[in-house]
Amino acid sequence: MHLSQSKEFLAQTARSLEEARNARSFLISFPILLKKFFPSVRCILYYKEAEGNVFRPYDGDNRKNDLPLIGEEANLIESFTGRSEFLLADDHNRMYFDLFNRDSDGFFAKHALNLVIPLHARSYFRGLLLAAVDAKDRKAVHALAEAVQTAALMFIPQIEAEQMEYENDKNYYRLFKFDRLVLLGQMAASLAHEMRTPLTTVLFELAAMQNQLPADEKIAAAYETINREIARANQMIESLLVFSKFKDLHIAPIFLREFMERTLREIPANKIPSRVRVQVQAEKEIQVSSDGNRLKQVFINVLFNALEALANQKNPLIDIRIYSEYKDLPKNLRHIIAITDNGPGIPDSIKDRVLEPFFTTKKEGTGLGLYISYSIMKTLKGDLEIHSSRQGTRVNLILPAR
Repeated sequence: MHLSQSKEFLAQTARSLEEARNARSFLISFPILLKKFFPSVRCILYYKEAEGNVFRPYDGDNRKNDLPLIGEEANLIESFTGRSEFLLADDHNRMYFDLFNRDSDGFFAKHALNLVIPLHARSYFRGLLLAAVDAKDRKAVHALAEAVQTAALMFIPQIEAEQMEYENDKNYYRLFKFDRLVLLGQMAASLAHEMRTPLTTVLFELAAMQNQLPADEKIAAAYETINREIARANQMIESLLVFSKFKDLHIAPIFLREFMERTLREIPANKIPSRVRVQVQAEKEIQVSSDGNRLKQVFINVLFNALEALANQKNPLIDIRIYSEYKDLPKNLRHIIAITDNGPGIPDSIKDRVLEPFFTTKKEGTGLGLYISYSIMKTLKGDLEIHSSRQGTRVNLILPAR
């Protein structure tokens, strides 16, 4: 690549980055841009996801989905976390590529990859460019590596800045929302105490009236309707009182994968339809210190919500993934239980309301399940996040590492 070509490549990179919907969406077009200036090079960009410890592939062909995700613990990733120089397969470096190929089930050999270019910017290591090049043309290899690493200095800081802005906005909104929910919870708990007595009085009076009135089908039906609705109101009151009277936390060590699998076994078989496939995945066994009973209450509530969302799906699946991730700094290590269903997702019109108390779309629902679950996770010094699209819904139960 001549100097003028290099300048044009970087200029087009800057324009594409500016025109992209957001900085992260630019990653899709980056391999296409590279192929335009390096037509003989087969390249795959791996970039770290905003959430989780995985690197996602981008090769410019959205129709293909055969490229694997790479975990942060993989030798390929760990080898370049502190290395800024590219690595080209030759007689001296062949052993590294043999290792990468073995770890990836032959991925490097399948695509004839013989060049790895790390993507660093400031203190961030965010990805790799894997390429198949003519190893004999050292000048072209150096030009490619320099162009890619210079471009990375442009898009990595922008992606990180957008992500940080998003996290700050989300944290501010969630803090504001949680404060509002706490106040509403306190008001609702007080109201629940006041409502219990008149409801009990109504039930006693109804029972007395039923004994005094002559037998009549319409009266009996009306009595059943009133009794059922009062029972439903009482269920809401009980839920609020349980939440408002949390007992002391019983913190103990929990191994998350074993905990999830044991909880699933304890759920009666008839509660999970046989047509629904539930799978648990964990990169490794993760231990936390938390209150097992409260965590189980949250997990079961989220699981049953997912089951309801899958009622009309052809191939219903609930994927439970357990992993750890860092948020910007090593001290911000957190553990995540991600419960994902492949249902229709939450409509955009109600996404912002699903954590509000008493909000429900179910005829018999109280609208308190997710609100209480969210509040429980906060008492466990964790969090509950909901991500939803037309492909399904993912609920992250987040626990602190300490």
